[in-house]
Amino acid sequence: MRRPHTLHVLHFSDKTCALNTLALRSVWKTVCESKTRGSGMKFGHSLVVGLVLFLFQGRDPLEAAALREITTIMGLEGHSETVALRSTERLPDGFGKARLERKGSTTDIEVEIGAMKPASLFGGDYNTYVLWIVSPDREMLNLGELVLDGTRSRLHSTTNLPAFAILITAEPHYLVRAPSAFVVLENRPNKRGSRIQYPVLEGVYNFERATLEHVKQARGKVYTEVKQAFTALRLARRAGAADLATGELLLAERALDKTVDLLRQGMNRSEIEAQARETVRFAVAAQHLAEDRAFSGAEGGVSLP
Repeated sequence: MRRPHTLHVLHFSDKTCALNTLALRSVWKTVCESKTRGSGMKFGHSLVVGLVLFLFQGRDPLEAAALREITTIMGLEGHSETVALRSTERLPDGFGKARLERKGSTTDIEVEIGAMKPASLFGGDYNTYVLWIVSPDREMLNLGELVLDGTRSRLHSTTNLPAFAILITAEPHYLVRAPSAFVVLENRPNKRGSRIQYPVLEGVYNFERATLEHVKQARGKVYTEVKQAFTALRLARRAGAADLATGELLLAERALDKTVDLLRQGMNRSEIEAQARETVRFAVAAQHLAEDRAFSGAEGGVSLP
């Protein structure tokens, strides 16, 4: 068992959370070492997302600092190309492709995926899939949610980055700001690209199975918006929002109540989806505020009310 060398204590009403600053420094060391290798620091703050969740679960923050490798791809001016997306052990049968076309300072990205299974089958906190691009300096951008219609989905987006890597992850909701360790698809290596490392949130989210290899596929459109709303609120509470972002959490709770009411009244699907997505937005705002306040307190050794 790793013993803490230095403790800063945050008081959350009747809760006391001891932060192991040695572990926190080790996480930042991962970020700083990549800086010395010539990469940017843009991904550093994303690791903070998982730290507070770990602290409230009594788990080691070091687990949140996992790194993966991927090869970048480059869009050539005036050219279009199709890049294959390969599956990982999380979803061995999955496949996909990304059509890229560089027009001036913008790259159009059209992603199609198939042989997919609902992310909710991972269990726990997972509900949906998110498309990401990672820049050569490790900036990670959430390009949007991939909603399954049976086993397939497609999504169009754009970026001004000339070079980037593509990956798809299972996530709790569509508004996550850092990819989870449940990467299901990623672009294949290519000769023109460069190898980069990027961080994923390892062990932050609960799950029941680590792979969907022997799980049956779904039929018809997969609706996960309400599940995403419940999960987003649960993550906000887990991050300490009840004490650190009380007002924002209350807004999320009221939005969730309204979502459930619409569902019980049998309102049309689009209205329920819109309200559920609004709930996610409120819950994420509460979670982020709680995380930022908790981390600021940890850095300064400040006791918060």
